[in-house]
Amino acid sequence: MPQLITKFTQKIEYWALHSKIIYWLGSQYYQNIIQNEISLANITNNDHILCIGGGICPFSGILLHQATGAKVTVIDNNKNCVSKAGQVIRNLGLYEQMHVYWQDGGSSALLLSEYTVIHFAMQVCPMDYVFSKVKKHAKPGTKLLVRLPKKYLGSMYSCLPEPLQTCRTFISHKKAGNIGKTMLYIKQEQSYEKEEVINSIDDSAVTGCAVTA
Repeated sequence: MPQLITKFTQKIEYWALHSKIIYWLGSQYYQNIIQNEISLANITNNDHILCIGGGICPFSGILLHQATGAKVTVIDNNKNCVSKAGQVIRNLGLYEQMHVYWQDGGSSALLLSEYTVIHFAMQVCPMDYVFSKVKKHAKPGTKLLVRLPKKYLGSMYSCLPEPLQTCRTFISHKKAGNIGKTMLYIKQEQSYEKEEVINSIDDSAVTGCAVTA
């Protein structure tokens, strides 16, 4: 089922690649989601963000950069998607500010030490494997943002194991069609702690759920 979702998403992104109207509509869909995630992780222009699973049209990476000025690197394990994503970025004049690479998010060859924020697309598959690899190799203090689908769509995606979904640091996306919430985890050396629920995107004191290697 996750493969069907990925193909459907790629189809929409392919249309966005060739239509300014569809690109604009896609961007509008993600605007509030991205603003929520920026507030959740307190992302600034000092961050270097890695987006895992950019797809043909990396809306999230583009909007994260445009909203914060942060450096953004996008990876995808589909060479065709990477090629077309590069075209989108060039068309927007962002080729110097953003980079797109062909790489698997679960690869041990992926160097994570330079990233301060790592963003997981909801279509990442298998999510539990990629997440476990990333949290193992990310440097302490790295913020991991993981999107989860709405509950009734959970079977259509590759999701995190239930124990990890109990992290109470998240932001809900009530107006999004398929994205239910974004979870925030912070890489730690030894401890695993639960923090407070994000009830407002103005709550700046939240440090996130800690995850260890």
